[in-house]
Amino acid sequence: MSDIRRLHQELNSWTEVLALDPMASVDQYVPDVPAAYQRLKAGVGQNSDVLMRYLQVPSLPGEQVLVVCLDGISETQMVDQDIIEHLLKTTTRPDLWNETAVTPVDVTQATTWTDILQKLVEGNTLIFAPRVPFVWVVDTVKYPQRSIGRPQTEMAVRGSEEAFTEVLVTQKTQIRHRLRSPALRFQDYTIGVVQRTKLSVAYLEGIANPALVTTVEERLKAIDVDGVVTITQIGGLIRDHPRSIFPTIRETERVDMAVWRLLEGAVVILMDGDPFVLIAPAPLIEFYRTVMDYSSSWVDTSFVRIIRFMGWLLGIYLPAIFVALAQVNPSILPTSLFIIFQGSNVGLPFPPSVQVVLMILVIETLREAALRLPKVLSTTIGTVGAIVVGTAVVKAGLVDTQIIVIMTLTALSLFSTPVYELTGTWRAIGFLMLVAALYFGILGIALVTIGVIGVLVDMKSFGTPYLEPWAPFRVADWKDGVIRMPWTTMDRRWTGPRSPRRWWRQHETVSTHPRLQKGKMGSRP
Repeated sequence: MSDIRRLHQELNSWTEVLALDPMASVDQYVPDVPAAYQRLKAGVGQNSDVLMRYLQVPSLPGEQVLVVCLDGISETQMVDQDIIEHLLKTTTRPDLWNETAVTPVDVTQATTWTDILQKLVEGNTLIFAPRVPFVWVVDTVKYPQRSIGRPQTEMAVRGSEEAFTEVLVTQKTQIRHRLRSPALRFQDYTIGVVQRTKLSVAYLEGIANPALVTTVEERLKAIDVDGVVTITQIGGLIRDHPRSIFPTIRETERVDMAVWRLLEGAVVILMDGDPFVLIAPAPLIEFYRTVMDYSSSWVDTSFVRIIRFMGWLLGIYLPAIFVALAQVNPSILPTSLFIIFQGSNVGLPFPPSVQVVLMILVIETLREAALRLPKVLSTTIGTVGAIVVGTAVVKAGLVDTQIIVIMTLTALSLFSTPVYELTGTWRAIGFLMLVAALYFGILGIALVTIGVIGVLVDMKSFGTPYLEPWAPFRVADWKDGVIRMPWTTMDRRWTGPRSPRRWWRQHETVSTHPRLQKGKMGSRP
């Protein structure tokens, strides 16, 4: 009889809903606590971590209230002290519990089962009350996280040692801690149909270009996938030229780098569950700027940036030029170099091109092994492996000693790239240069160079030319390009994000201090 009575009550409730709204969906919540309990029990309630409890509330004599939460994701101590304990004492009617009975700050309402179940799996606590046409949703989410650590992929000698964590709320807090401005904005989004991943777009209102913010938001809204696991997937779905080997959106784990780019007018994308964030726009020059560039003197920074540029030239061109001169175009060499190149290969079974490819395979294998092994063993494998293999191939007569020197310089030069995403790109371009040099010599290297430059000139990153400030040529941005000028000469923001507030430093606020003169350092009291 009890089951029949319960079904009859549920039928009456649905009849009332349909009478008010003939187009009401079956997803609409009907204020029937026993029916809600049965529906939860038949679905997510089958899991052992779903906690459901009936309560006798003084304001509802003879009726029961249902409290539902997830063990491990919800803060159970908060549920006991701030919800259940207060409900057992309240005399307020259920539709006003958010004002008196429930004490947590964030208390909302849910009226559809889709919303109710989603709020539950996110860690919120649900309160079902009789004759209330909605469910109280109380924020009791527990955020398990590791402590804030040091950056692992963008280490620096000077500057901050704070890296992002995997929790979105903490990521926002880290940015707000450094950027205490009322102009800071966070726009939250949810991506994925099955896995509901939370994202947040951060920018400075009045400094970030509204068109840039709108473009980022529209691309995020256009994502239609079942779920994403890493921020790299988000970057691959929203960036310009998604099939290009050149990255057009930057990832960083450093809080200070994200804050500095926000101050320049860029947009930062945060994701719950990934300690890296995305920075847009990101032209090619962006991947050669590090935090340490802004923590050191301008002379030291400029020198280091020139070294990076020279390392890039060596890593891309050195093996290809060696193969072109030693195997395809030896006639353009001076006589002394020609004798050295040809004499060193006498008696070796392979030509220079095969030797270079063989050493590339050895270096890449050692690099991959060092990445996969535990940290204690990776250093030993990388160092000992390079020495042992290099010595063995030379003594075995398979590779010339010149090739060992050239490939060592190439590997070191490529890894001087400060951002890891670009390292793989330049390795691929270097291999393409090597193939072109093998078949066409110096002419092939020149053709590949022209082709790469043409592709880069045509690329954009969220409206910013990829080769800015070289193409188009912008003199103002050269102050923070290959070299960095002193801070007193840098008064404008970087042109790339097209910030409506161009001036970074206001001249009228900078006072001119008179030069101290001898004998006027101050008098004794």
